Amino acid sequence: RIKSNVDGRYLIDGVPFSCCNPNSPRPCIQRQITNNSAHFNYEFQTEELNLWMTGCREALLSYYTGMMATIGTSVLLCYVTQLGVLTGLRYLSIATEAVVGQENPECDSEGYLLDKGLMEIMRATTKGLKAKFSFNQVQTKPAATESNKTEK
Repeated sequence: RIKSNVDGRYLIDGVPFSCCNPNSPRPCIQRQITNNSAHFNYEFQTEELNLWMTGCREALLSYYTGMMATIGTSVLLCYVTQLGVLTGLRYLSIATEAVVGQENPECDSEGYLLDKGLMEIMRATTKGLKAKFSFNQVQTKPAATESNKTEK
């Protein structure tokens, strides 16, 4: 233990394993950091040790941020590739369905990705969503139908 100059508390001469630098070629020295005789060929004042120099939290945060950026880029690339393949298969499927009804299977056929225009599909989707989520709306019946019921 090393006596601290802050409040007279004792500090342990070591760090948690998470403070070790995984890129260091030497095994992690995390206990007895300031004891030169405890480790072979070691001088704590001249060596960079094998600990993060910036601090555990900052070093680990930058290390894992870089790792997650690489993983995120890979996932995004896979997603874009799958989207391209799916679009190509949709186009191919529609083109082959158009050939099925014809006598000559080697003739040219039209392929498309959307049955209608983009705006028509958006309007139909919006209309369907509004109808689905209108459960709190009070619907009134037209006055003409009520008067026809009362007259009969």
